[in-house]
Amino acid sequence: MSVSVLGLDAQPVHQWQVHKTRGEEVLLKAWAEPSPGHCVVTARWPQGHEFYRPSQGAYDPMLLAESVRQTVPLLSHAVYGVPREYKQAWEHFGFTLEPLASLVTTAEEEVRLVVSCSDVVRRGTRFAGLTMNIEVHLGERLAGTATTRFNNQPAAIYRRLRGSRADTAAALARCLPAGPALDPHRVDRSSPDDVVLSPAPGGGPGQWLLRVDTTHPVLFDHAVDHVPGMLLLEAARQAAHAVGDGASAVTGMRTDFARYVEFDAPAVVLAGEPVRDGTGRGRVDVSIEQHGVRVFTSEVTVEPAIGL
Repeated sequence: MSVSVLGLDAQPVHQWQVHKTRGEEVLLKAWAEPSPGHCVVTARWPQGHEFYRPSQGAYDPMLLAESVRQTVPLLSHAVYGVPREYKQAWEHFGFTLEPLASLVTTAEEEVRLVVSCSDVVRRGTRFAGLTMNIEVHLGERLAGTATTRFNNQPAAIYRRLRGSRADTAAALARCLPAGPALDPHRVDRSSPDDVVLSPAPGGGPGQWLLRVDTTHPVLFDHAVDHVPGMLLLEAARQAAHAVGDGASAVTGMRTDFARYVEFDAPAVVLAGEPVRDGTGRGRVDVSIEQHGVRVFTSEVTVEPAIGL
């Protein structure tokens, strides 16, 4: 059954298309392709989400990130004909959020993602990846922009690339126990269950261990064979808060996913001191290392909180 998106003949988003097992975690609602390579996706940002809660009067920026993450498999399956069992993986992801435009209002406003696809790669007839540039509108306001590059692998190729680690149950069984949580208020969280940083024994300032709790209902909505990308983004966001003054808001990221982060070895999160410009905006460089190799980097933008 089709629905209307700004007068376009649109299709509803099915839960499997965004790789979610809990229906309440599906943020996307409908999609349309008004012209080749251009799509419009509608979404909802719940004000009472159990994990992505509003802070300092504004929507959690990770709602924007998760909306983009869900758009990756949605367009892969719905527009590019990718079979259900194929795997998509982030290579690069970045976003910029407008603080005033992302304020929570009294009514839940519709979110609209205007997506332009480019640099499409095919291996023979198989879709292998593309770049998306996205404008994110909240109600009538331009709330932010995002860009991402991802690749797409058939299940057989993914299993060959991952080897023994492609066994999801075995990978989860090897996961190291989650360490103690950092003080939640230090990372703009209210519950230790939502903290993804753990003190590093003997670690200096700006150094923690990645805290991986595979029972977390949102970050581990479904079983996976490696640490999810959204958990890594959350670690970068929390690290930026931890080295800041506690009164800043994250308004942007530029992130590279170099390698999969595995469950069975410690991952070290490193963050530099914020580098400020004349406007009060700051940049925090965050990286994650595993087995002494840098597997993830993110430049996190922080700004003074609006204070609502």
